[in-house]
Amino acid sequence: MNYKGIIKTLAILAGVASLQSCDKDFSEVGGEIIGDNNLNIDTYQVSDLTAYTQPYGALATKNLANMPFGSLDNGEFGRTNSSFVTQVLSSSTTFTMMKPNAVIDSAYVYIPYYSQYDKVENEVTLYKLLNVTGDGTFNLEVYENGYFLQDVNPGTGKTLDYFSDASAQYEQYKNPKLLNDSPNVKQNKSFEFTKQNIIIYKYDDQGNIVKDETTGKPVEKEKMAPGLWLDLNKEHFQKFATSTFNLNDQSQFKNFFRGLYFKATGNSSTGALGLLNIGQGKLVLKYHQEVEEVNDEGQTIKKKQHLTATLPFSKNADSDNTNAYGENLNVSLNTTEGNKHTALGNKKDGDAMLYVKGGEGNVAVIDLFNKNDFEELKKLKEMNVLINDAILTVHVDETAMNKNQIPERLYLYNYDNGTPISDFLNDNSANASYSKLLFGGIYQAANEESKIKGNTYKFRITEYIRAILKNKELKSPKLAIAATFNYNEALTNTVAKGINSKLKTEIENTPENVTYVPSLSAMQPLGTVIYGTNTTSSKKMTLQIFYTKTKN
Repeated sequence: MNYKGIIKTLAILAGVASLQSCDKDFSEVGGEIIGDNNLNIDTYQVSDLTAYTQPYGALATKNLANMPFGSLDNGEFGRTNSSFVTQVLSSSTTFTMMKPNAVIDSAYVYIPYYSQYDKVENEVTLYKLLNVTGDGTFNLEVYENGYFLQDVNPGTGKTLDYFSDASAQYEQYKNPKLLNDSPNVKQNKSFEFTKQNIIIYKYDDQGNIVKDETTGKPVEKEKMAPGLWLDLNKEHFQKFATSTFNLNDQSQFKNFFRGLYFKATGNSSTGALGLLNIGQGKLVLKYHQEVEEVNDEGQTIKKKQHLTATLPFSKNADSDNTNAYGENLNVSLNTTEGNKHTALGNKKDGDAMLYVKGGEGNVAVIDLFNKNDFEELKKLKEMNVLINDAILTVHVDETAMNKNQIPERLYLYNYDNGTPISDFLNDNSANASYSKLLFGGIYQAANEESKIKGNTYKFRITEYIRAILKNKELKSPKLAIAATFNYNEALTNTVAKGINSKLKTEIENTPENVTYVPSLSAMQPLGTVIYGTNTTSSKKMTLQIFYTKTKN
């Protein structure tokens, strides 16, 4: 009998169903397969499934691949604020041209969001923002950071960790001057994630915008994708012109200017929170100065010179000068107002509800097949069947959370050792909006029109279950669900490279204590409430195994 052919057909059909529907409702593989009359396609629902909430507290958030930023009313969890501190970098030539008589004309910061082109409307280019939750506003304050960031402890030579609960430390040492003091409230008291591109116009030597002679419209010099753009107090940066430090020396510059502190807090709006492409961020200073030149007649004349100093947040922000910049440090800071869900769940019997939250948050630990001396696992092994598919389904508590507060994606991993499971690593499926489609973890809202039974996250863990059943030992590593954003390239690479965030306090666990959680969770401070296993609700967590067996 051609078992391999049947399994291949099942796998193809499962993949096609997921790719076509973006996993809107995981297909129950085998339901419509026409095969040999001597085969049965059947479903097994696992009963030995225990899930509980595991808080993990503060975690290391230095140099994250993506920077979480914003303030959002996170439903049952209260308001979540995500702020950050970042150094900026100079090079050996950044301030070479700046003279003591230089006058700072403007100062601004720009950090791009993750976005995709959408359309042009009324001559304005609009984008779809990726990895942004919520559509409200929040209060943003920017200060000069006064706390000296360094990667290595000079006394011990060991790498320094910076944790997510250190907001008070940066508050204490900040320069009290508010830098984003623009009269435009969208740059401070009512900051929002905007979808339109940013245009920089051309200026003449007198500092006036150049206009097209035919149309009378301003001449565009540069267009940039949507991002955080803030005009900063230019007088504050006048000190760069008169500094006695050698600002072209990276170590002296870092001590003279210790970076920027971006503080996000709530206002009367529900808020918003998203990811910043911190590696492409920059501080830009535009200035003018008088210089002397000799004209063609040999006369010495004075001339006004307009120049720009660009200070990137990362050495990779300027590919032409990668080696000119030193290492940069940035730290994500998280605070949650009114968080009520930081208690350890019921490890023995499981929880009715699970509180999954990133930042300083919780994961949902799943203990599988470990009760009664692995009784159910032994039973499955003795059945000696061919596993076609295995789907873990969790339902969101719609009462506790609404659709504007729910993380777009959750991440399932091996809790005991902090590594991704093979189903994640081996999944290369993708469409325009999502990668890792077969693995899943994408939030699916209910849709009455299309009859989709939603408000769920589903994970395909087929390879994981097959490996457990093939293992000669009775062994089942625990799994855990963590909050994350939808995977972009940086997030996917973070998982593939096994990058985790160190916990400030380790968690007791068998076979060994947990000292790290996935950095994906560090980059998503939001959370959601899902049904657990210790409940009679029809929405309880389930694990279904689809398998093939012979009739005789």
